[in-house]
Amino acid sequence: MASWRAAYAEVLPAEFLTRLSVTDRRRAWQERLRTLPDEVTVLVAEEREHVVGFAVTGPSRDRDAGQDTGELQSLYLHPRHWRRGWGSRLHERALRVLSHEGYASITLWVLTANDHARRFYERSGWACLGTTRVDTLGDSGVRVEEVRYRYVPTLP
Repeated sequence: MASWRAAYAEVLPAEFLTRLSVTDRRRAWQERLRTLPDEVTVLVAEEREHVVGFAVTGPSRDRDAGQDTGELQSLYLHPRHWRRGWGSRLHERALRVLSHEGYASITLWVLTANDHARRFYERSGWACLGTTRVDTLGDSGVRVEEVRYRYVPTLP
C-alpha cells in the first residue's frame, strides 16, 4: 500500500488511498497467485529477504492485440527503494522474460496523470501510443484514465 499511497498521492483521491487495506490486498494476492495462468509471470525483487517490489508479465489482455504482443501488467516498488536502481533492474528483467517468451512487442497501461511513471517508461524506451481508456478501481467507484505505451524488444 505504501507504493500506491506514494505514487498516486497527487493522482488519486486521498480518501481512496487512506482506505486501502494491506489485509485486503494480501488476501486478493493470495487468491490471484493461487489461480494464476501458466503464461503469467510474477517477478519479485528482494533485499535482505524483504520484498521491495514486484512486476507481473504475460500476454496482452487487450482485445485489439495479436498473439505476439506481451504486456507488462504491473511494476511496483516500495517508495523507500525508489531511485536506487531497483525499478530499472526489475523493469529490465520483466522485458527479458517477455522477450524470451517470444513477444514481438510489449504494451503497458499507465495512469495518464502519473507523470513520474510516464517519464520512467519513456526514458526506458517505451513509446506513448496515445490510446486511452477509462477504468474503475475495484468497487471504489474511483475512475481513472490510462494511456497505453509500447515497447519493441531488440534482438539479442
